[in-house]
Amino acid sequence: MHFVFDLDGVICTPAKGIQFGIVDYIKSCKPIANVSQFMHWLRGNNHLIVIWCNRPNDLAVKLATETWLELNEIPYDRLIFDRPDYPVFVNETPSNAKYYNYDENVSIIAELFEEWKKCITENSESQQE
Repeated sequence: MHFVFDLDGVICTPAKGIQFGIVDYIKSCKPIANVSQFMHWLRGNNHLIVIWCNRPNDLAVKLATETWLELNEIPYDRLIFDRPDYPVFVNETPSNAKYYNYDENVSIIAELFEEWKKCITENSESQQE
């Protein structure tokens, strides 16, 4: 399985302050109890671990984050930055989404696709007049 962990607030305490340098991320973040051990267990059972954080995609921040993960022995296969707040994942072809109902994201895509079809139909009709 593929597990996607948020970093701040799930794996570690959030960094304090507004502007962060490499030292701030390394010193102010503390690991949250049992998370590292659980992640090691997942990895030992051949699961893929992705860490997706809301930190800026900046080289200094990336290096500080990687250093913190290494110092705290946090296992991961991939580290991704710039996680959007409340993303809607498009994991079905929009035109087929209405036939599926396995999660809220598919329902959102299906609804928006129908709204889009209605909008383009109305625009097409108004241009013909």
